[in-house]
Amino acid sequence: MPADPLEALRQPVVPIAPRQDFAAELRARVADALGLSPVPAGGPALSVYLCVRGAPAAIDFYREAFGAVETMRMTGDDGRVGHAEITVEGMTVMLADEHPEIGVVSPETLGGTPVSLSLHVGDVDATYARAVAAGATGERPPADQFHGNRNATLRDPFGHRWMLTQPVEAVSAEEMARRAPDYTVTAETAPSAAEALPTPTGQLGYFTLSAPDVGRAAAFYSALFGWHFEPPGPGSTGRTYSHVDNTAVPFGIHDAMDDPSPHHYYRVDDLQAMIVRVRELGGEIVAVDEYASGGSARCRDDQGVEFDLWQAAPGY
Repeated sequence: MPADPLEALRQPVVPIAPRQDFAAELRARVADALGLSPVPAGGPALSVYLCVRGAPAAIDFYREAFGAVETMRMTGDDGRVGHAEITVEGMTVMLADEHPEIGVVSPETLGGTPVSLSLHVGDVDATYARAVAAGATGERPPADQFHGNRNATLRDPFGHRWMLTQPVEAVSAEEMARRAPDYTVTAETAPSAAEALPTPTGQLGYFTLSAPDVGRAAAFYSALFGWHFEPPGPGSTGRTYSHVDNTAVPFGIHDAMDDPSPHHYYRVDDLQAMIVRVRELGGEIVAVDEYASGGSARCRDDQGVEFDLWQAAPGY
């Protein structure tokens, strides 16, 4: 049989990790079909559950105002949403339409709500403006507060009050009391598990990576991650060396391949976008996997050095 002329175009099969919202929705649908709880083991013991008048419109609003991702929706024969789930800044929010026949009513029916939802965001001003543009009513515009946060309060079109919070400075209880003399401020903080342990002497303070060509590695990783490399030069042992100075833990890259790199997992916010970027920069994707901790992609840079990209699972 003659050889297939298109065989030369065949590419290796590389598994693609599904979008997290699709994976969450599929997991919820399977759990529902099997009569299992949609909340994964180890999930939060307490969740927010909202009643709204017009759940589909509410989901659209939360998507536009807060960047929510819908993960599940169950609609009854009467057209009302009996249960839906969205994630907002990593937090699961459940909601449903009004069902007054079983006592489930929204703030619009009650004429108000005594409950506020506190949402931590990266930019209070931008989130507040986006929510108001999407139909929310501003109650208190963004302003810095004595407790070290920048806050804003708004009411969504369905009657729920949201307090947006952006930390801007760390304020001790003593300083808070000085700034707000009309209040008595008390605070007790239990030590975390990490604080209860003795501080080790061998904490990571620096590390090195190896690459055949330091300048080429600097071009690849600065374009991929935004790392800032100092100009390459001779190291203490005569090898070419470049220091990276804009990461939380400083490190360097050298060209001594007899001193190979440790294996690193670089945390990213959008795994699929970074996979595309690696290929654009001449790198290679070896494998893509999905674990309980999140999505992972084994990569090779444009010189064949392996590394992993990792996008943490929600709440991990």
